[in-house]
Amino acid sequence: MSEKETEVMKMRHTLSHVLAAAVMEMYPEAKLGIGPAIEDGFYYDIDFGKTKITETDLPKIEKKMRGIIQRGFKMETLERTRKEAISWAANADQKYKVELIEDLPADEKISFYSMVSNDGKMIFEDLCKGPHVASSKEIGAFKLTKVAGAYWRGDEKREMLTRIYGVAFETEEELKKYLEWQEEAKARDHRKLGQQLELYCSSPLVGSGLPLFTPRGTILRDMLNRFAQSYREDRGYQKVCIPHIALIDLYKTSGHYEKFPELLKFVSSESGDELALKPVNCPHHAQIFASQPRSYKELPVKYLETTMVYRDERKGELGGLSRVRAITQDDSHVFCTEDQIGDIFGELIESAKDLYAKVDMKLKLRLSFRDDGDGYIGSKEMWKKAETAIQKMADKYKMDYFVGLGEAAMYGPKMDFMAVDALGREWQLATVQLDYAQPERFGLEYIAEDGSKKRPVMIHCALIGSIERFMSVFIEHTAGWFPFWCAPEQVRILTVNDKVADYVKEIAKVLSGVTLDEPIKRNDLRFEIDDSADSLGKKIRRATEMKIPCVLIVGPKDAEAKTVSVRLRDREETVKLAKLADFLEEL
Repeated sequence: MSEKETEVMKMRHTLSHVLAAAVMEMYPEAKLGIGPAIEDGFYYDIDFGKTKITETDLPKIEKKMRGIIQRGFKMETLERTRKEAISWAANADQKYKVELIEDLPADEKISFYSMVSNDGKMIFEDLCKGPHVASSKEIGAFKLTKVAGAYWRGDEKREMLTRIYGVAFETEEELKKYLEWQEEAKARDHRKLGQQLELYCSSPLVGSGLPLFTPRGTILRDMLNRFAQSYREDRGYQKVCIPHIALIDLYKTSGHYEKFPELLKFVSSESGDELALKPVNCPHHAQIFASQPRSYKELPVKYLETTMVYRDERKGELGGLSRVRAITQDDSHVFCTEDQIGDIFGELIESAKDLYAKVDMKLKLRLSFRDDGDGYIGSKEMWKKAETAIQKMADKYKMDYFVGLGEAAMYGPKMDFMAVDALGREWQLATVQLDYAQPERFGLEYIAEDGSKKRPVMIHCALIGSIERFMSVFIEHTAGWFPFWCAPEQVRILTVNDKVADYVKEIAKVLSGVTLDEPIKRNDLRFEIDDSADSLGKKIRRATEMKIPCVLIVGPKDAEAKTVSVRLRDREETVKLAKLADFLEEL
């Protein structure tokens, strides 16, 4: 973190205390939780008791904060023993602070920060490690933005507190730009656009985190999946199909049961078998590889499958398509020799770079390595070998990368491709993972050239990852104006009046014969006809609201001249019917 970034974080942290001070002046019975600085701002978790705080209350709280800042204050620090600190919190009737202090080591000195006015009066005091700015003079531009619920200490069995968020920057100009950016992000929200564009819906009878895709949304899903899978099909990956449940023993052998038992959701069975919904696909694909003897001549063996896995996320963490319980993965697994690792990684790196270039998203690379935790399988020697191999691949392909310790998969390190969207946000989507552990645990083997038995290496890859999550990013990245090749409805014909019905049939015949081959092959054109009795203006508005990339307006003059009036997002032009197919194939 740069010196400037550090100072901004200090300012944000101080503002969280100004927020708490304002709340305590306005709501003396409130109980304070925690109030850290975060990216772009700050928040404070507060128990308001029976008082209901909504976003309509934020302007008056913000006004009180500005009043405190205008009065002027210095930030002072002091230390207390654990006993003194508990006494302070108890006397202030702050039960959450008591709990926080009781969790600290008994022999540790505990720091507090005070806001002291310029005339020496105490404005507010809080348990805090710091750091903070020295005085109110160093506080820049800020705004309270929203209210949310937050379980105390992240435990859904504990009290629900009110979390008040704010944003803060050094200057008013930076704050203004950020708020404009936020408004643009709201306009692009995939939950809003998903409803507007009729892509998916939800049902309380089906459950949270289980989206239902409409015909239009299903077309978009299928187009994106075909696009991602085409890169691997062209490189010899073969499709496989596995069931959605398996014996618990499969995941005990793979290590998933041991390390992440919460991933497994059990299915009752009258036979007495212990079954679970699959949270991952890799152990199943490993069993296909293990189903017959393998020779080095067959390697690499490449499997490909788009299928759902199931993970039970907390309700409070579910949102639109970003986080769901039924996750569709464009999954693939390669079983190869160590000598083949470089070529496989090379293919997948080039595929990821090309795919994201075609959807106009820049890529950054994170090398996700293990930390010193115990949430991994396989020996440390095995991990070192795999991490070294991945780092060599990143260097070989001259990719800018950073190392993320603790971001590795359970069974091995990985390359995580961070896609940057139109608003500059980073999303971890594509991933390539190197796995020595599962082949070892499953006893996978192949016959080497010298007749000996050797262990293959397993490479996991998803180019778009979760299709649901990718869709949420893609919808917001494009603002719903999808590229022509994947738009659920690519062309809409609008009639000026009912006198052009015969000519519209001619146009429809031309459109029915158009097949796109870039970036995916055999992509039949998708079009609809709006020949309703509504005015042309109303038809155009409907098509615009649905963000149809190509609109053909047909009137009597067009019929007479054998032309169509084409409206694209960035231009309008007249195209001869004889040239229409070629025109559309170039979009």
